[in-house]
Amino acid sequence: MNSEGEALRYGTPPKIIIFVSPREEANKYLERLKRILIERGWEILQIVRLGKNVDKGSLMVCDFVLTLGGDGTILYASREVSKYGKPILGINLGRVGLLTELSPEEFLEKIDGIERGEFRVVETMKIIARVSNEMLQPVLNEYVLMTSKPGKIIGLQIFVDEEFIAKVLCDGLIVSTPIGSTSYALSAGGPVVSDQIEAMIIVPIAPLYRAMYPLLVPSRSIIKVKIETGWADAWLIADGNIIRKVKKGCEVVFKRADEKARFIRVRHSLSRIRKVMSLVGLNVRGKP
Repeated sequence: MNSEGEALRYGTPPKIIIFVSPREEANKYLERLKRILIERGWEILQIVRLGKNVDKGSLMVCDFVLTLGGDGTILYASREVSKYGKPILGINLGRVGLLTELSPEEFLEKIDGIERGEFRVVETMKIIARVSNEMLQPVLNEYVLMTSKPGKIIGLQIFVDEEFIAKVLCDGLIVSTPIGSTSYALSAGGPVVSDQIEAMIIVPIAPLYRAMYPLLVPSRSIIKVKIETGWADAWLIADGNIIRKVKKGCEVVFKRADEKARFIRVRHSLSRIRKVMSLVGLNVRGKP
């Protein structure tokens, strides 16, 4: 879902919150950026260091959120602001930055257009999980079920809309969003999926005897994964953060979350895919 540059369409200098990575270069850029934005009349309501709390009053009145860092900074910001519907504009000061939109130089080049509202606001889906009767946090990239004992496999039964799909022995299982398809899921052999598509991607990690292949299902699907007895317990990991242990015999249910993430986009809708296709090592910062 797209909408034109709604927050700034009347040319009013924006009110923003900035999330900053702990990386040294991100903090150096922040000092330079603050001077530029204040001179242009932008109001910086809060600067948030990763791990710190966001002021809810500032979130209510800000126009959008700026992130200075890489994908980890965006994941953190998304957890904090998505429920408020605030769009995120990511400036890449990380190592890869597949979720970010602009390099530091590009942001300064395009700031006039951003002030004129020359951008799109794009909504992307999230996934939520349930263990027993506990609903867990929505994720932007992926949930991962991972063996709790390195070197020991887990046994999984996988169902989609109550239909049995596969029984697999593996190191783990990824349930990814389209925007997360270029992260861990891709490294595990999953497909690159445009974030213009609403779907969930199921990718086994090192399945024994290739007993299961990556699978893309409609976003309306309900995915149920049962941890089989006789094998290891599992850790449930949400966007890189360990949430809880899932014991043998338990089930985890995944589905599309009601909450969505919103991003400010100034590039073509397929630019993220192009970036993935052109990756060489990690030296991609600032390139299209």
